[in-house]
Amino acid sequence: LYITELNEDVRSVKGKAVKIWEGGFKNAHELGGGYGMEGAHMYKINGKYYITCPAGGTEGWQICLRSDKIYGPYEHKLIMYDDSSYPKNGLHQGGMVQLKNGDWWFMIMQDRGPIGRVPCLVPVTWVDGWPMLGDNGKDLITYPKPNVGKQSKIKSPDTSDEFNSLKLGLQWQWNHNPDDDNWSVTENPGYYRIRTGRLSANVYGAKNSLTQRAYGPHCVSETKINVAGLNPGDYAGLCAFQDSYGIIGVTCDKDGRKYIIQGEGKFDEQDDGFYNKVPVNENERVSEPLEADEVCVKIEYDFSYTATTIADKADFYYSTDNGITWIKLGKQLNVTNDYTTVFMGARSYLFMYST
Repeated sequence: LYITELNEDVRSVKGKAVKIWEGGFKNAHELGGGYGMEGAHMYKINGKYYITCPAGGTEGWQICLRSDKIYGPYEHKLIMYDDSSYPKNGLHQGGMVQLKNGDWWFMIMQDRGPIGRVPCLVPVTWVDGWPMLGDNGKDLITYPKPNVGKQSKIKSPDTSDEFNSLKLGLQWQWNHNPDDDNWSVTENPGYYRIRTGRLSANVYGAKNSLTQRAYGPHCVSETKINVAGLNPGDYAGLCAFQDSYGIIGVTCDKDGRKYIIQGEGKFDEQDDGFYNKVPVNENERVSEPLEADEVCVKIEYDFSYTATTIADKADFYYSTDNGITWIKLGKQLNVTNDYTTVFMGARSYLFMYST
């Protein structure tokens, strides 16, 4: 770890970097695994300098360095080792906050694979001048709520999911920078309209795919799609998206007939660094062509877990009677995670692309 002093304008460096810490921490061998430290957060509290760092990857170690002087020397202490609240991964990167009533809390995340990095709150207790997290360095899973002086209503989603506004709600994000000439919420009010504008092999290259974060332990994404404008080779529908993906939607064949399908695929980065060119692997299609222009589709996610098992599954359904009855289609998707490809957490996609 290094400290570099900045000039008063906080825009440029004043001095050279000074090394204040090198190597790992004592008793690291007892924990096993890697000992690298990252994500340093520095505080000055009651005249002392504190630096908190996660260590050892995502296995849940929090190390604290402490000194009377900013350049050290620093002593250190393991202030949390959480190895049980989620299989393999513990609480990882984060930082301390103090409430108006004087209480200290640690805002920290936990990497839960396909569901992404989940924010957690852990109380801080000062013991002999060290900020110990949880219950003397162990996670209790649940704690009393912090006293912030008021209660806030839980609201989900942040705003309406109906496309009846000129602006998209904050819960929506695109997978690519949007092509503003090829999407609209005003041409057909109440609908999110997608034009493709280019050819794509699969959903990874589908421009203007509108996405929303999935959440655990269970959630459902459901929508109605209008496929009147599909041309041969087009696909439109709903996608469960991570390193692996699964779709439920409609495709149009060379004769203009439209079929409800369920399929899956996997991220496989090519040598050119672009998304893969492999078409979706179709698991099942409804035998009869779709007669109506609209069909409802949904994805049911299961991200539940125990101390020894993790679900990370998604199932796919369609309805031709406006959501009164649902029919399961295709295969259950194993929602896989690979931090080298897609690690922002599983998302549901509204997509349309042309092959």
